[in-house]
Amino acid sequence: MFDIFKSGLTPGFFQGACDMHSHLLPGVDDGFPTAEKTLEALRFLNHHGVKAVKMTPHFMKDYAENTRAHIEQRFKAFVGENASAIPLSLSLGGEYMIDSCFPERFEEGFFTLDKENTLVLCETSYMMAEPRMKDMLYDVMLKGYQPVIAHPERYQYASKSVYQRWKQKDYLFQLNLLSLAGAYGGLAKTKAHQMLKEGMYDFVGSDLHRLTNLEKMVSSIRLSKKEMDHLQKLLENNKTL
Repeated sequence: MFDIFKSGLTPGFFQGACDMHSHLLPGVDDGFPTAEKTLEALRFLNHHGVKAVKMTPHFMKDYAENTRAHIEQRFKAFVGENASAIPLSLSLGGEYMIDSCFPERFEEGFFTLDKENTLVLCETSYMMAEPRMKDMLYDVMLKGYQPVIAHPERYQYASKSVYQRWKQKDYLFQLNLLSLAGAYGGLAKTKAHQMLKEGMYDFVGSDLHRLTNLEKMVSSIRLSKKEMDHLQKLLENNKTL
């Protein structure tokens, strides 16, 4: 019964954390536009205890130029030009929209999240899933990949039964931290809290596109003891990536 009492995230909560979903690679999608802005964000995250960041740019038909070769070149250029100013560990991943370009990205090879090169961060449209989503992800899993569904709480079409079907197919779930603060609206916030409480998530990420109001929003998050315990487990899972 004591689970009704809420508490906020303490300043040391993210000590040693790995942010496994961010749009910090500059100038490649709708995330950070310049290296200067990216470095500012990296210093901010490091100041708050984050020790590792995965840059996961969008791979989708809206960014057709984001091929594997192009993104790898941009990542190497950013790291090479700013090595002395980068305050934490960086690695490259990707966020793959399940759309008409998904099979092409599959063929050229995914940027994965983990050392074993199996975890693939995937997303769908917020309004409706790609009709071939099940078949696409089945093919991915046949090749030994493990889909990680980014921010499932944001998909307006998805009901609890949809989430349960995805879990039965062994898809993993990644929580957007700021969903808990209402950054994506009331419905996403309600779903995020409920799914966190039920232990449905496997990882947590910032999905960071800009720094604006980040600290204020994180400090506004209020969690029950059960939610706090689950969030801590997600951060520990992140450290394995």
